[in-house]
Amino acid sequence: MQRDTPATRAAALGLGVSALATVAALYLVWAAFHDIAHGEADLTTEHALLVVSAVWFVSLAMILVRVKHRLLGVVSLVAVGAGLWGQGAVGSDAASLSSRSIAIAGAFLWFVMLAAILGFLSWRALREEHKVAEA
Repeated sequence: MQRDTPATRAAALGLGVSALATVAALYLVWAAFHDIAHGEADLTTEHALLVVSAVWFVSLAMILVRVKHRLLGVVSLVAVGAGLWGQGAVGSDAASLSSRSIAIAGAFLWFVMLAAILGFLSWRALREEHKVAEA
């Protein structure tokens, strides 16, 4: 039984692009939090970067739910919620191990892991598609 290789390839490439976009969004989050934590005077750009990143993460979560990676999507939505709740601790005089700081770190680490998972799924799908094409 042969798979629909163009659809498989498109799905694999979509996962790869999502992984790269997630890494880019994580960089934007890190850069914004870095500036906020170091007391930049005008934080308009940083807050805009956080909003853009949050929109990407929510969009990615909804895509994952739609393409039958429901657990990854639901955990991503929870991580976005935790990050939004915790972002008020950045730049404040809050303790470094406050629950809000831990929520931000957990959300950030989740999306790092998600980018790795998406990259792996993309690689695996392309490898399987290549095996089918050889057969």
